[in-house]
Amino acid sequence: MEQDSFLHKSIMLDEVISILNPSENEIYVDCTLGAGGHTRQILKTSKCNVIGIDRDPSTFLLNKEEYISYGKRLSLVEGKFGDLENHITALGIEKVDAIFFDLGVSSMQLDNADRGFSFRFDAPLDMRMGNDGQTAFEIVNKYKEQDLANIIFRYGEERQSRRIAHRIVEHRKQKKIETTFELSEIIKSATTKKYSKIHPSTKTFQGLRIFLNDELKELYKALIASENLLNENGRLIVIAFHSLEDRIVKNFLRFNSISEKKYKLGESSHSFFYKNKRVSKPSDDEIKDNPRARSARLRYAYKTAINNHTKSDHSYYKYGGIDV
Repeated sequence: MEQDSFLHKSIMLDEVISILNPSENEIYVDCTLGAGGHTRQILKTSKCNVIGIDRDPSTFLLNKEEYISYGKRLSLVEGKFGDLENHITALGIEKVDAIFFDLGVSSMQLDNADRGFSFRFDAPLDMRMGNDGQTAFEIVNKYKEQDLANIIFRYGEERQSRRIAHRIVEHRKQKKIETTFELSEIIKSATTKKYSKIHPSTKTFQGLRIFLNDELKELYKALIASENLLNENGRLIVIAFHSLEDRIVKNFLRFNSISEKKYKLGESSHSFFYKNKRVSKPSDDEIKDNPRARSARLRYAYKTAINNHTKSDHSYYKYGGIDV
């Protein structure tokens, strides 16, 4: 497992470091530690401090010896990034200088057959990013057909969701669906060749994972927390891989940020300002070197001196959040 960590390729690493511009004694929060690629590069670039958060306890075993070598400069926190404010407060810290997210499933989770995230490996239907809560097995075998269809359609954006849900329910009448291969074969039997550009199981697995781990609401809560936690000029950086995640980030920034020019001219009614409103994408060279980067979208903004929002000013649905 230790060796595998070095095979992980961090997405848009150069772009993240350029935006952060790591400086001595500043405090940065990596909300999605994963294999630690971004965190380790930040710590190597400057004598700064990083708080690495992950809900998956296995991530802290990767690069363990190197993590120890950073001493007090690196704090590791096991938990959901939706509880970001509580995590930071528990460390006795009031403000930080950057908050970073690399959303989605990490390479080590996708490539670990036992986790049940991928239809490429035959494994128990788990899909949990942590060790608590219900599993995909429970959803697939216990949820009503209509609820399954809604999850697959809304979170997976799968147009054949009703056919898939119906086939799942018919199959489980005879036998419980226990593994990723079983589920994938059921999905393939329910879908038509018309949608063959990607694997037939991709969107269903994605929808189950996002719903199971409550990924959209966790992101929403963390974005709101960033308002209270960031120092003035603190950086908020988010790399999203799915349109549902990216929509929430895009709308959060659209409603709560202004241009740097307006901010400098004294307009101060927003919590963030941006230097470049356009979304950033990986270079062709990075995509060629790491195909998993192809759907990455990076957005970022800087904290203003203003913090005049209350929780009632924010809305999960206004920013594009969905429910079943």
